[in-house]
Amino acid sequence: MTKFVATDYTISVGGVNFSPNLNSCTLDAKSEEQDTTSFGVDWKSRIGGLKDGSLSLDFQQDFGVASVDATLWPLLGLTVEMIISPTSAAVSATNPSYTFDVLVTEYQPFASSVGDLATLSVSWPVTGEIVRAEL
Repeated sequence: MTKFVATDYTISVGGVNFSPNLNSCTLDAKSEEQDTTSFGVDWKSRIGGLKDGSLSLDFQQDFGVASVDATLWPLLGLTVEMIISPTSAAVSATNPSYTFDVLVTEYQPFASSVGDLATLSVSWPVTGEIVRAEL
């Protein structure tokens, strides 16, 4: 896969495909920085420490049966598996999937003004490892 426009992400929350209800997705992975600088040197040295991640999603709200509200509300305070791929095509070396668990720490069933599209934004911490697969 070469450069592409993000139009076909596949994003599942607990096995439910929410791609049609999402218009923004950010998976942030990072490593802590540990200082290993010792006496007698003029430049800092570092190594990577513990890894961490977070996920931000922008949903278009839906109160239908088995949709956004019905799925997310019961997950508040629980962990849930997430799977994200760049396209809806089969997972491959050019379309990897990222699988991980998040702790659902927030949910806003209502976050819109009069006349606006009903939306909500969440940011959840990753708990455990982010696994990148290229089946």
